Amino acid sequence: MFSLRLLRWLTRLGVRWDGWRGRLGLGQGTPIAIQAYRGFGGRDFLCLSGRVLRDKFITKAERDSAWRNFNNTLKRFNSREINGANVRVYFAGQVFDLQTDNEGYFTLDTQLAQTLPPAPERPPFWQRARVELLGIPGAELYQIQQAEVLIPGAKAKFGVISDIDDTILQTYVTSWLKWRMIYLTLLKNAFSRQAFPHSAAFFQALRRGASGYCYNPFFYVSNSPWNLYDLLAEFLDLNKLPRGPVLLRDFGLPSQERPVRYRGHKHEQIVRLLNLYPGLPFVLIGDSGERDAAIYQAVCSEFPGRIRAVYIRDVGDAPRAQGAQQQLDGIADVPCLLVSDYKTAAQHAAQCGLLDMRYFQQID
Repeated sequence: MFSLRLLRWLTRLGVRWDGWRGRLGLGQGTPIAIQAYRGFGGRDFLCLSGRVLRDKFITKAERDSAWRNFNNTLKRFNSREINGANVRVYFAGQVFDLQTDNEGYFTLDTQLAQTLPPAPERPPFWQRARVELLGIPGAELYQIQQAEVLIPGAKAKFGVISDIDDTILQTYVTSWLKWRMIYLTLLKNAFSRQAFPHSAAFFQALRRGASGYCYNPFFYVSNSPWNLYDLLAEFLDLNKLPRGPVLLRDFGLPSQERPVRYRGHKHEQIVRLLNLYPGLPFVLIGDSGERDAAIYQAVCSEFPGRIRAVYIRDVGDAPRAQGAQQQLDGIADVPCLLVSDYKTAAQHAAQCGLLDMRYFQQID
């Protein structure tokens, strides 16, 4: 949902900004930093990714000025990736050696040689992986970072896959000429961005399930770029939304490297999760701002019996809402709802046996 035109503008502006800093003699000798994103897995597989970049020293505080936020935005989009870096991952007694690609990313998507013990019934469901940066082309260095890995618990009844922008994060992608979206992206931070009313209560109630003790796993899939990972992950934590892997998009991936019949980032990631967790049904949550309803309709058709419910938040644009409703009407045998607020969604989910309305009211 993130505007590709805005991304390109931010990237060009970030490059120029870095050039100005260079002419002023600022930022010389910037050290290398490794970023490990939240991963996920099961008893026999592990999915973990991250990136090796020159550290932009992004510092954040609740009362940051608009100028500080603007500066941080430019830093995020003017990332200087390190390709060919050697990375080693340790997880559950197993070792994996990786190398970063042309965009500085390392990706581990593998079967485990040794099966993990059965998942526990109660938290914690997050395990730790140790990620080591062993060196980069032409230089020796060593760094360690811990990465969180979600292993769904034994009592999980279903998983939840949710969009972020205009689903839980107020982005206003449908605003006139997208000016409001641009303003928020450039000049606000995770502390000052707003979540939609009742979203945290609805999501936390879904996490607990009808019994209140299910601990259903959450996955966030967005078309926003990986450059915004730190901001989005911090936003989820600050707004008390369930912790989960955040699967974003690599805008640097050339079209010729995409698989044949590539159906878009969101579609591919949702299909990936459904295939990795074949015994787990899912609830899908999105908005009417873009193509979420169409993607979810295709997923429901491709995976009959695997989707427990679909919720689409109405962004307040009548033609988009009408189009989303038509897509939802085309989904057979799955409870679907176009909603203007998450209290209505919670009431519907309670009737479908997905959550306890008393728990929603308790934390709302």
